[in-house]
Amino acid sequence: MARLAGLMQTALIAAFLLALGGAFVPGAVGHASGVACVVLLISAPVVRVGWLTVEWARTGDHRFALLGALLLGVLATSGALAFLK
Repeated sequence: MARLAGLMQTALIAAFLLALGGAFVPGAVGHASGVACVVLLISAPVVRVGWLTVEWARTGDHRFALLGALLLGVLATSGALAFLK
C-alpha cells in the first residue's frame, strides 16, 4: 500500500505541475500540458481501482475484488461507447 500511496502522491504533484503549464505556458506546449493533466486526472483513479482490485483478489476479499472488476468493466464499456460515437 505504501507504493500505491507514493504513486498517487507523484500523480498529484505531476497533475499540479501540468496544470500550471497548461495555464501559464503559451502555444502548443501549454495545450499539450493541459491535455496531459486531464489524462492524468482521469487515469490516476482508474489505476488506483485496478491496483486495489488486484490486492483484494490476492488477499481473498472476493466481494471487493468483484466490485472493483465491475467498476473497471463499466469504465471500459463507457470508454468504448464514447470512442465508437
